[in-house]
Amino acid sequence: MWQESAQSVVLASGWNEHWGLMDLWPLLLLPLAVLPWVLRGQMDFPHPALQGLPADPLAAWLDRLWKIALSVAILSLSLALTGPYLKSQYAEKVGRGAHVMIVLDRSASMNEPFAKKSDDAQARVPKMEVARKVLKTLVAQGHDDLMGMVTFSTSPILAAPLGNDRAFVQAALDATEAGGMGFTAVARGLGMALDYFADQPVTGARAMVLVSDGGAHLDGKTQDMLRAMFMRQKASLYWIYLRSESGVSLKQTLAEGENIDAYPEYALHEYFQTLNVPYRVYEAENPQAVMAAVRDISTLKNKPTRYLEPVSRQDLSQYAYGLAWLAVVCLIALYALELKRWQA
Repeated sequence: MWQESAQSVVLASGWNEHWGLMDLWPLLLLPLAVLPWVLRGQMDFPHPALQGLPADPLAAWLDRLWKIALSVAILSLSLALTGPYLKSQYAEKVGRGAHVMIVLDRSASMNEPFAKKSDDAQARVPKMEVARKVLKTLVAQGHDDLMGMVTFSTSPILAAPLGNDRAFVQAALDATEAGGMGFTAVARGLGMALDYFADQPVTGARAMVLVSDGGAHLDGKTQDMLRAMFMRQKASLYWIYLRSESGVSLKQTLAEGENIDAYPEYALHEYFQTLNVPYRVYEAENPQAVMAAVRDISTLKNKPTRYLEPVSRQDLSQYAYGLAWLAVVCLIALYALELKRWQA
C-alpha cells in the first residue's frame, strides 16, 4: 500500500513509519543493475594461444570488482533519484530545568508605573513593559525548560502552549505590546495554565509563574477547585506581585478587625498560602526588583527534567549520491588499469 502526502510518496510495511520516498518511477531503473553480470563490456583480443595461458586470480577479481562497482553505481543513482528521507520524529533529551507556565496579567492597570515614585525615567516605565522585558530574559535562559504562556484580563487566552519552542513564547510576549484592558480574572488564568500540565508526564519540576499587579476575590467553590488542581498537577506557584501606586503591600500586617475584603491582593496572597504546594511571592516595586525575582525563580526551578525535542525531516539522497560517486571513482580507476592493446 502506498500513501501520498504533501507531494511525497511514503512506502508502507515499515517504511511508512520512519522513512519515505519523494518519487517512485526511479525504482524502475533498479533492474538495470543486473546488466553488468549478463553483458560483457571488456575488450576482446583474439589470440590463438589464450587457452594455454595459466589462470589469473587477480584478473578474475578485478573483473568481479568492475561488475560490482557498476551495479552499485546504478543502484545508488536509482535510489538517490527517488528522494529518500527520514521522517520528522521526536528525540528524548535529558537536561536541567522545569515545566513552566507563565500566567501574565493583561488588565488595564498593568499600563501604570510602579508604586515608588522617582525622577528616574526608568522607574516610570509601565509595568507591562518591564514584565515583558524580564520574562523574555527568563525564556531565553531556560534552555532545557518546557515553557508556555497564558494571558488574562477579563478572560484567559492561551498565548503559547507548553513546549520547548522558545521562539513561540518570545513572539507571544512581543504580542503583549498592544496594551491591556479589562479586569483581573486570576483564577481563570491559573486554571487554564494548569490544564496544560494534565497531558504532560511528570518528568521534571512544575512551576507556575504568575505576573500580576492585582488580586481578586475568589468564592469558596473556585478556591476548592483551584486548590485541587494545584495538588493534582503538583505545580509550584511563584507570584511576582507588581505593586501599583494604589496597591497594598503584602509585607504589612492587617490591623485586628480590619476587613480583608478591602484588600484583594492581600486576600489572594492569604489564599495562595493554603494551596498545600510550594508557594513564594515576590513583591516588586521597581524594575530592579522584578529582575531579582526572575533570577531567583531561575535557580529554584533548576532540576533534572526529560523532554521530547522534535527532529526535522532529513534528506537521505546525499548518502546515495556519495555511494554512487565512490563507485564511479572505482570504475575510473579500473578503466585506467585496463589493457587497451597488446604490447609489441
